[in-house]
Amino acid sequence: MSEREEPRYRLLGVVPHEIEVHPAREPEDEVFTWPHFLVRHVVIAGITVAVVFALAIAFDAPLKDLANPNLTPPVAKAPWYFAGLQELLHWFHPMVAGVLVPTVAVVFLAALPFLDRSRGWRVRDRKLVVVVVTALVVAAVALTLIGALFRGPEWSWVWPWQHLYLEL
Repeated sequence: MSEREEPRYRLLGVVPHEIEVHPAREPEDEVFTWPHFLVRHVVIAGITVAVVFALAIAFDAPLKDLANPNLTPPVAKAPWYFAGLQELLHWFHPMVAGVLVPTVAVVFLAALPFLDRSRGWRVRDRKLVVVVVTALVVAAVALTLIGALFRGPEWSWVWPWQHLYLEL
């Protein structure tokens, strides 16, 4: 250290100036956000909006009739993405099917990395994760297919080849 330089202090302690090492950055290691990153995102967002507009124009999604307070509608059937939950509600108490089962499933999936302490990254090394996720996916798909395809008016059982009451 020369006479004119003052000692440099770092957050974690006193470090002499000679010890500081700054890695050299090569120009090819960096890319500017504009235009490389943002242009790609704008293009993808534009394509997404164009596809949504094209689908909205191509497929008619009419509204139902105006509400009539003198006419009680039949039991509403949920869209396909909620049909599994509605099927679960058909078989269990609403507190169990609507609150406890989804909460337990989400909490269990969040805790699964802490419960399965396997060292490997391959699928065959993670047997617990594969079994649990497969069971949850199979149950969700089965309940959704039953609720969407096999349920008709008043939530009665209807074979899909007799009449399809599926609403997208």
